[in-house]
Amino acid sequence: MLKRLLSAYSALEGRYDELLAASGDPRPHWDAFLHALAEREGAGVSDTLALMERQVRENGITYNVYADPKGADRPWEVDPLPLLLSPREWDEIEAGIAQRAELLNRVLADVYGEQSLLRSGAIPPSVVFGHGGYLHQVQGIRPPGGVHLFHYAADLARSPDGRWWVVSDRTQAPSGVGYALENRLVVSRVFPQLFRDLHVQHLASYFSHMRESLLRWAPKGDGAPLIALLTPGPYNETYFEHALLARYLGFALVEGTDLTVRDGRVWMKTVEGLKRVHAILRRQDDDYCDPLELRSDSALGVAGLTDCARRGTVLVANALGSGVLESGALLGYLPKLSEQLLGEPLKLPSVATWWLGEPAAFEDAWKRLDHILIKPLERSVKEPAVFGADLSADERTVLKARVAARPQRYVAQEWVHVSQAPVLERGAAQQGDHLSARTVGLRVFAVATPQGYRVMPGGLTRVANDRNSRVIAMQRGGGSKDTWVLSDGPVNAAFSLLSSTVTPQDLVTSRGNVPSRTAENLFWFGRYGERCDDSARLLRVAIATVLGATDANADGRSDGLVPVLALAQRAGLIDAADNPGTELLRAATHPDEGLSQRLRQLSRVAFNLRDRMSADNWRTLNRLIGDPVFQRGSSLPLALAWLDRAVTTMMTLSGYVLDGMTRGTGWRFLSIGRRIERLSNLCMTLQVATHEGRADGLDWLLELADSTVTYRSRYLVAPEWLPVLDLLVRDDTNPRSVAFQVKGLVEYIDKLERAHGRFASDVLAPAQAALQALQPADLHPESEALASAIEQLQRAAHTVSDELTLKFFSHAASRSVLSLVA
Repeated sequence: MLKRLLSAYSALEGRYDELLAASGDPRPHWDAFLHALAEREGAGVSDTLALMERQVRENGITYNVYADPKGADRPWEVDPLPLLLSPREWDEIEAGIAQRAELLNRVLADVYGEQSLLRSGAIPPSVVFGHGGYLHQVQGIRPPGGVHLFHYAADLARSPDGRWWVVSDRTQAPSGVGYALENRLVVSRVFPQLFRDLHVQHLASYFSHMRESLLRWAPKGDGAPLIALLTPGPYNETYFEHALLARYLGFALVEGTDLTVRDGRVWMKTVEGLKRVHAILRRQDDDYCDPLELRSDSALGVAGLTDCARRGTVLVANALGSGVLESGALLGYLPKLSEQLLGEPLKLPSVATWWLGEPAAFEDAWKRLDHILIKPLERSVKEPAVFGADLSADERTVLKARVAARPQRYVAQEWVHVSQAPVLERGAAQQGDHLSARTVGLRVFAVATPQGYRVMPGGLTRVANDRNSRVIAMQRGGGSKDTWVLSDGPVNAAFSLLSSTVTPQDLVTSRGNVPSRTAENLFWFGRYGERCDDSARLLRVAIATVLGATDANADGRSDGLVPVLALAQRAGLIDAADNPGTELLRAATHPDEGLSQRLRQLSRVAFNLRDRMSADNWRTLNRLIGDPVFQRGSSLPLALAWLDRAVTTMMTLSGYVLDGMTRGTGWRFLSIGRRIERLSNLCMTLQVATHEGRADGLDWLLELADSTVTYRSRYLVAPEWLPVLDLLVRDDTNPRSVAFQVKGLVEYIDKLERAHGRFASDVLAPAQAALQALQPADLHPESEALASAIEQLQRAAHTVSDELTLKFFSHAASRSVLSLVA
């Protein structure tokens, strides 16, 4: 079986193969894995791929490739076969990465401190000052603990002789650690027994070190330390990772607008007021972090953050200005710097790199152009690396002239034919799923601790998108792998990041830290959820009425269809009622209109809440949005079956809100959003029903309000105006009635007003009084009192939404908080 598995796999000449030795036999540390995989050959391998793809899709793992039309919806690509590293080679990588992180931290401390390395010429001043990552505004700032480089990543590649080399350093806001964690969660579920039997080292301790170090070095005061993860927002390429890390580490996920600076300290805007932020794990570029001192056109940063870092009132990790270490020009100086600063040789060498700002290096580069690549000093999407061997004589002349105009902005780097590893690839029907070779690179991570740098036992293995790719880049459509670092003996599988001790103080201070933006997203998640549910129910009733119409009027329409179509028009689902079947089918199944459009609105809001949504909640939503009905043609009967699924799934999402969320501040905002939207929809439905409906055709109204069973259990007569309106308007025990929504709104608003002052009860009170004043005699279509009460309640719902926005989402600190920070 093993021979059949490897029959389609071939090593590329001139590259190190991670799987096969030079003899063509599997390397020893791969043997157990390959034999287990061979036992899954055929249908088992296909099932493995299908399981992986389903987990990625249902978990909503995404990576935003900016040039991809799918945008933020592009699924993260992870291959089920991990990259295996033996204990011996990992020990060498781990020691080299820890040493390199310590070296770079010392370089950074000197660059923004005494600058002795620049004065002595150990680093040419133009290498530092000519790089866009150097920020003179942060000169002299010493971060808490003296750690400038809190989190570090290095991109490694293995050369044909089997040695690992550092291709580049990631020091500004290293990405990938969250994706490495997600890859581990996904792949370990596919191979659970192998994961245990091979003694794969776990990742949890690394994240524990990260959290504990931030808590240790965060400045004290104003209660227990509050740590925030600063993200550029949901349109950033790695936003999924930001949300995952915030949830896993227990940090608040914030954008720049969630934070404010008062009296030299950073505060998070929450619905409970301002909360002191002690440490910020930032995931956005240096110069975007502070529009006041850094990049003035940044809408992503926090005005005054640099001054707070200067004062030492907040820990910013990594320290502002860390991006200067990503200069490719520094790579060539690190060996001597290691001897000078650490007193030892560099354990993990860099790929040979020459800064072309040196005349000798510039001239030498053109002599060896066939063996090097020329790339900008700073990473640039607009100006990619150029392989010298690809250029014609004329193109070489043009390139040399362009580089000669600004040689200090470029580096030359040796072209290394990096290693390849096996991937599981789908094949044609006759070929089947099989192993194929792909170029790979390894991103390894380190985090600072009081005992030195700790290296994640694994990392993010990046995979080229085709067999002949020379560049591995996620923005060019590359994939990824989990990285398994094997151990000689059993590992501590009992350790968990969730096992830390919680004190009574933590129980008190953990409440109420809901950022205003998060509260707003929860509010709109509730509203959009109800809007989708109402749309699905309305379309279901309308299509069922079209299919079952037998008692037709002179115009060929059943009694129930007239008001239903009028309601669908008012709701914006259809444009006209001339061709109801076609219009309703389009609203139900078109991928860009009607119900699908509203589901995507719900998904966009949900994406902003990734750190607060359970995996089950997210899977359910993704199944709803990814239903096959949107990818193929449909008919009214099939659309009706789809709407049945949609309504059931929406009820499942509502169940997560009712049974899966604690009754905290966030839940209250979400519930208010649901009640406001449902009240508004009910009012609109009742207005149409009383205007267009007939007493002998009210089944559609009960069905739309999900109250048919309740009505039939109470009344042994066909639907009539009096009992139907009593059930849908005045009965506060019916979850689909107007009175039930008003009762809940009054309760939620009252609880908020007790803590934050009056803002909406004065609006609700008159509308509630008008509802309570309705008598049974008013429950008929011609009743002016009923029409007035419904109109008043609809206006109140909209006004409460506006008042809530002004009170909590357009944040302004209360006087008590202002006096605290003054």
